[in-house]
Amino acid sequence: MKFSKEARVGLLVTVAMAALIWGINFLKGQDFFTASNKYYAVYENVDGLVKSNPVMMSGFRIGIINHIDFLPDKSGRLLVTLLVNNDVFVSKDATANIFSSDLLGAKSIRIDLGNSTKPAEDGDTLIPVLETSLTSRLGKQVGPVKDKVESLVVSLDSVTQMLHQLFDVNTKNNLRGSIMHLNSSMNSLDNMLTSDDGKLKLIFSNLESISKNLKNNNEAISHIINNLSNITDTLAKVQFASVINNAAAALQEFNIVMSKINKGEGSLGLLINDQKLYSNLDSSAKNLDELLKDMKANPKRYVHFSVFGKK
Repeated sequence: MKFSKEARVGLLVTVAMAALIWGINFLKGQDFFTASNKYYAVYENVDGLVKSNPVMMSGFRIGIINHIDFLPDKSGRLLVTLLVNNDVFVSKDATANIFSSDLLGAKSIRIDLGNSTKPAEDGDTLIPVLETSLTSRLGKQVGPVKDKVESLVVSLDSVTQMLHQLFDVNTKNNLRGSIMHLNSSMNSLDNMLTSDDGKLKLIFSNLESISKNLKNNNEAISHIINNLSNITDTLAKVQFASVINNAAAALQEFNIVMSKINKGEGSLGLLINDQKLYSNLDSSAKNLDELLKDMKANPKRYVHFSVFGKK
């Protein structure tokens, strides 16, 4: 059976169109030769999810997103239709998580299995989960930092204005003069430290000489300290309490004697307190003194020498 040229061209075009449609759908992830199960998930916000994006499980692609449509109840919620290979086990309590598949923000759905061992049937609705994207997390973390940076910039601007007002011409001149005075003071200090007649140099030299003398006489100083220690130990061993008690007893006896003398008791007391006795003794002393003077002046009147027995 022979086909006409037009029939052959038409058949070729039909095959080419079929191959083109199959290739486009294959590139989109749809394979007409692979059986798929259809699952649904309802979201308040799909966060940039688009049709034909992959459906992943454990990092492996198991299907595609077939449709994204608004629910007819006018609630604004979105119904996402998933096509998943029917040879992949999806549990009854599995979750459909919208997540960022790359750093550019492309969205995909990841199916996480639950604890149930019952498989989800074709047409079941999975539990929707919308994960926070990396950019959203970074935005939440960068937001407070951005506010702090803005506040810091405002503070720096205020500080620069204050510094600009502070460092006017007069202030600059005063600061320049202060620096010059400081430089002069440093030069003077350097001269005092380095010159031969500098006071600080002489002081340091004297201190060095004193330290050398102390070092050289370290042994003598140690002996002195040991001697002082021995003296203090000896003084500590002296019975000061006994000495003080004896002195107190002697003073008490002296007070008793003085009290008796004042009262006229005893010979010394009578001599001191009896005026008549004192006068008699004074008169006797005077008479004795006159007698001695007379004996000295006239010894013959009291002493006679006789060779032959005469008076």
